Amino acid sequence: MSEEKTTPAEPVKKALRREIEIAAPVEEVWKALTDPQELTKWFPLEARITPGVGGSLFLSWGPAWEGETQIVGWEPGKRFACQDKLALIEWTLEARGGKTILRLVQSGFSSGAAWEDEWFDSTTFGWGFMLVSLRHALERHRGQTRLVAWPKVKTTLSREEAYRKLAAAGALFTQGFGDPGGEYRDGAEYALTTETGENISGEVEFVRPPRGFCLRVSQWNDALLWASIEGTSGELEVQLWLSAFGLTPAVVGSWENRWRQKLEQIFSGSVFR
Repeated sequence: MSEEKTTPAEPVKKALRREIEIAAPVEEVWKALTDPQELTKWFPLEARITPGVGGSLFLSWGPAWEGETQIVGWEPGKRFACQDKLALIEWTLEARGGKTILRLVQSGFSSGAAWEDEWFDSTTFGWGFMLVSLRHALERHRGQTRLVAWPKVKTTLSREEAYRKLAAAGALFTQGFGDPGGEYRDGAEYALTTETGENISGEVEFVRPPRGFCLRVSQWNDALLWASIEGTSGELEVQLWLSAFGLTPAVVGSWENRWRQKLEQIFSGSVFR
């Protein structure tokens, strides 16, 4: 009896889709997407761009996190698209009542392999923060320069274990940070005391266990505090990211040192180099 030969199933292609309303005119949102100086107010730490179809966009968060993509779509005020070896990222803009509807589509994802699913989930979470960051910069800090603090620590814990440790009482905050369905849900007001001795309050932008959360902090001149857990289990990096406007480099640098020490204390015993 002959055995039937089976053909491996083709990977399922999928795309990431996001839409956000920004209280700013289309011209300013376009500039935020395509002007290097404006990009660094919400997205990378450094940017370079050669405009127009056939041009290029270079983004950098430091030597380990940088790259260049080719511009394949360029319709000022309407559409901007970039293509690299793995993905196509397309932005479309629509004016509506003095505001802008911004749509993002990133395609090129496949599902099936663990690393592919992780890439999709991580990218989805990352864009969630970056779009909040874009809206925050344009609506609340227009024309201001951003300073970033980015303390991080590597851990051998699983993502779920790392998140529980980060959100527990006595870790970042004296209170447990909780679950998204509870007190710290998206859009809710909060008041917390940090383990570095500061009272902070503001609004919860989002909570996404076990990947992280984002808070708007009134006491730090309306800064964004983003916690994220990146990588794969056993080789994760727990990161805090502060997007600060109107604060001095000395203040932001001091914050980074304090919170790096706090992360190292929280994850002591499970750190790898």
